[in-house]
Amino acid sequence: MRYSFLRPHPKPYIDADSRLLAIFLMITAGLIIAFSTFLWVRATRMQEAIDRMRTQEKAMQREMKSKKAQIIRIERLIEKYNAVETDNTLLKESIRNLFDLVPDQITLTRAILDRNGLVLYGVTPSKDIYNYLLAAPLKSVFKKSVTTFYPLKNGWYRFVSINEGSIETGSEADR
Repeated sequence: MRYSFLRPHPKPYIDADSRLLAIFLMITAGLIIAFSTFLWVRATRMQEAIDRMRTQEKAMQREMKSKKAQIIRIERLIEKYNAVETDNTLLKESIRNLFDLVPDQITLTRAILDRNGLVLYGVTPSKDIYNYLLAAPLKSVFKKSVTTFYPLKNGWYRFVSINEGSIETGSEADR
């Protein structure tokens, strides 16, 4: 006897709604896994980039220290150069002033200028001309001035003037 007019169909293990739900869940899980994999790859690359930047930063800091040391060294060299140039300028000016002090009647044969003083060798017509025209300016410049005269056959005098004490200049006051 038959109780139904329809023929029985085998019942599926998963019905259509459940199948649709399962497909949706699988797609969602796949998307979540893909997105987390994408985020993990991005984070790994970001960490590698951060590590590279830290390495570059350390290298640049070392290079910057090196450049600063070079700048300091160059500034010191410039200061030394300027000091030497100033000293040379003052020395040239002192020598020029020294030769401007020498009158036409007195002939210098040799002049030795160093940090301690000045030694002059020369010829003068008389001791008085030397004492009035050259000795007075030298005594005003140097702390100690000693002159020795040697008579020549023609009546003139050969002299050696040793002048000691520092020449008063601005650069020596700075030292």
